[in-house]
Parts: sequence; structure tokens; C-alpha cells
Amino acid sequence: MSKFRLDIEYDYDFILIGISCHEKDYRLCWAMNQALSIDMARAEPLQISLKKEDPPASFSLYAHENPENDTACFIVGNRSGSGLLVPEQKHADYFFTAKGPFGKDDEARMLQAIKNIPFVLTAFALVPAELKSKQNLVF
Repeated sequence: MSKFRLDIEYDYDFILIGISCHEKDYRLCWAMNQALSIDMARAEPLQISLKKEDPPASFSLYAHENPENDTACFIVGNRSGSGLLVPEQKHADYFFTAKGPFGKDDEARMLQAIKNIPFVLTAFALVPAELKSKQNLVF
């Protein structure tokens, strides 16, 4: 009997913005809701096993999903007691992801709005497919 091998390729077609900010996650979420005119709310923490032998690490997660226009926005923390969600981006405290029919001009507008938040130190666009830990951002 022959074996079939299933290769799964994930779609990394979403906007990804790294955010450096020393404020608590709920303050950042509130400010981003105001800046982007969205309504993100706290969701169940993201549980990911960073190492096979360790228990899953917990990362804060805020979400807003709009089924009418098929968009979703998330803020996920990069730091937990167990390590980093995306270790190659040590200077990012949070990641903002936006899934849906967004264009480059939408990404630029979102990035500028996040940079204009007074307590955000910096924000920068990332290409998800170029990250080694990109599978951690698929949720």
C-alpha cells in the first residue's frame, strides 16, 4: 500500500507591523482602536510551544473581526515568560496583523497611524514570508 504525503503551505498574505512600545497591551489596544477606528477586544491568549520539551507559552491577543467586509485585525504580544513569539524580531514588543483585502496604501496609512500614537517608540512593516518564525503568526 502506498503512502500519501500531505504538504501544507500556509498563506502569509497579511499586513504585519512590528511595534516597539513600553506600555501595557490594553493601553496599546485602546490607542490603536482610536487611531484606526476599529474595535479590538481581548481574546483568548495565543498558546504556542516554542520548544518541543517545554509547555506552551502564552501570548496576549486582541482581535477584531468584521465578517461584512471579510477583514480581521489582531495585536499579539511578542514576549512571554517563556520567550519570544518571533525571536528574530527582539526589538518588537507587539505585532499588528491585518487580514483581508488591504492594499499597499492601506498598509502605509495603518503604519503612519500607529507611529502617531504618542507612546509608540517605533513601528515598522515586516514581510511575514521572510521571517524564520512565520508559522507562529498563523492563528
